[in-house]
Amino acid sequence: MELPSSPLGEVDPQFERLALDVGAATFGLGGTSVREKLLQNLTMDICRPCLGLAFRMHVTAATMHGLSYADLLAAIRFVAPYSGYPAAADALARLRDVAAEIGIDTSDLDDASALDASAPGAVADVVDRGTTDEWTTEFVAWQLSRAWSEHRLSIRERAIMALTSDVAQQALGESFRRHVELALDAGLGTAGVRDVVRFCAEHGIARAAAALRELDNVVS
Repeated sequence: MELPSSPLGEVDPQFERLALDVGAATFGLGGTSVREKLLQNLTMDICRPCLGLAFRMHVTAATMHGLSYADLLAAIRFVAPYSGYPAAADALARLRDVAAEIGIDTSDLDDASALDASAPGAVADVVDRGTTDEWTTEFVAWQLSRAWSEHRLSIRERAIMALTSDVAQQALGESFRRHVELALDAGLGTAGVRDVVRFCAEHGIARAAAALRELDNVVS
């Protein structure tokens, strides 16, 4: 698995070696694809938020492994309801800058109406948050229905990213449980879902450990 590490080596060669070792461990997890792991990195960066050198390297890695500019935009749009729209807006601005810096082709933009209508079941599952507030219920349904219609991301990828956002923000209650169920329904299996959460350890071991404890409760 090739990952861009030279920006780290220019500052601290020892940290670069450490980062490569960590990347080998996390990208070596077998339950998800390279593309799915790259989308997890971007999700974590947006949700925390962490839009400096790490984000630049993660965008670079994503483009090295076949994600287009339109794919990256779709990922940010999908994450927006989970991260909050201000964080997503900052990620869009940073992506534009990184694209200019590293020469990403930005001409492959989709039509604004190009949404996926094939995921109504997933949307119906995820919008039921159990809140008794009517305005919030309608707002959540509206935003998540749009997010879950991003056609450039598979339903499996959307479930992985949603679950990753829960780990990033330690939203380990009903949201986490529903996203685990969606990931299982998307075909990951229990081992695959566990690898999704394990991968997040690169972004903070305490977050991943807490999520793994809750995952044990969900799947037991």
